[in-house]
Amino acid sequence: MKVVFLDFDGVLVNRTSWYIRSGMQATADLPCVAALNRITDATGASIVVSSSWRIGTPVIELRELLSRWGVTGKVIDRTPIIETKRGHIFVGVTRGKEICKWLEKYQQIRGEVESFVILDDDSDMDELCDRHVKTTFEAGLTEADANKAIAILNGSARLSITGASFSTK
Repeated sequence: MKVVFLDFDGVLVNRTSWYIRSGMQATADLPCVAALNRITDATGASIVVSSSWRIGTPVIELRELLSRWGVTGKVIDRTPIIETKRGHIFVGVTRGKEICKWLEKYQQIRGEVESFVILDDDSDMDELCDRHVKTTFEAGLTEADANKAIAILNGSARLSITGASFSTK
C-alpha cells in the first residue's frame, strides 16, 4: 500500500482559498485539490490525514469534508495525537513522530507500507524529511510538488524508523 500523509492548511487550503470561506471555515483551493487527485490517481495511494483538522474529528467526517472539496483519493485513517509531559504541562510531539507511530501500528496490524509521502507546509518531520514534500501557505500544493510526491511514491528507498524497518519497493 502507498500512503499520502496529508496536511490541510498550506497544502489544500492556501492564502487564496483562506479568504474564500465557506461559512466560517476555510475551503480548499481547486488547483491544489487537482494536484492531490493527480498524485492519488497516478500512484493508487490512500490518504491518512495528519492535519491538525483531525483533532476531535472522526475519520468519516474528514472523508466527507475532503469529498466536498473534490478530493477523490481514498481516506483510510488519521494519525494519532501524541502528547508528552514537560514539567506540569502536556505538549504535542512533532508531526514526524505522529506519522512514525501510525506507520509502526499499521505494520504491526496489517503489514508493510510499500511507500509513503508527507505533504505539509511545516518542517517537523524528524527522520522522515526524505519523504516530505514541503509546500507553502502562499501557493499550497503545486503541480511541481505533485511531481515530487509521485516520484517519491513510485521511487525506491529503504527507511528505518525508530527501530522498525520500513521497506519501500
